[in-house]
Amino acid sequence: MPERADIDGSHPLRKLFRSALDFGLKHNPTDKIEVADYIEEQILCEFIHTDNLYKIRDEEGRGLEDMADMLAEGNVLLNAESFQREFQVHKHIGDYTLFMLGMFPLNLSGKKGREFILGKLVVPGASLSEHYMLQGQRSYRIASEFTDGDIFLELSSNFLLYRNILELVRIYLESENKRALFKAKDVTGGTG
Repeated sequence: MPERADIDGSHPLRKLFRSALDFGLKHNPTDKIEVADYIEEQILCEFIHTDNLYKIRDEEGRGLEDMADMLAEGNVLLNAESFQREFQVHKHIGDYTLFMLGMFPLNLSGKKGREFILGKLVVPGASLSEHYMLQGQRSYRIASEFTDGDIFLELSSNFLLYRNILELVRIYLESENKRALFKAKDVTGGTG
């Protein structure tokens, strides 16, 4: 069972995420503060536990990594037992694709859409990143149809903006990591 990250607002990791998110928002402004809060809580804090990346499970309880399998789990005409399940799966797919595109783009670049080919859903010639962009936007739009809130519609409509913000979050976190490494080397007298 995936773990839920309950990270208090005063926790150093939460403060680091907020600083990184503020950095991203400074360079890609949006007036949608509720979306920034959503990204912090539901994406950055949620995916601290890597099990949450694969929290969509099939009927045998296996975590799904293949996008086509996740899509089947989120379709009431196939495997989803309810519209609530369809919402949860599409919300997760939107969150997952946004997270992967922003935080781990090198894992997707240069790869073809193997997942979609295995699932017999093919966009010819598209990279995995392009598949993730299209599916992330689509899944957030579908999730928006199940709620009264505008967050998912905003994430769908401006998916590229929020991906860019998460890329800047990644850059900020990487630079903070390097600063901490240099500081540790200074303290220990290390050189390499």
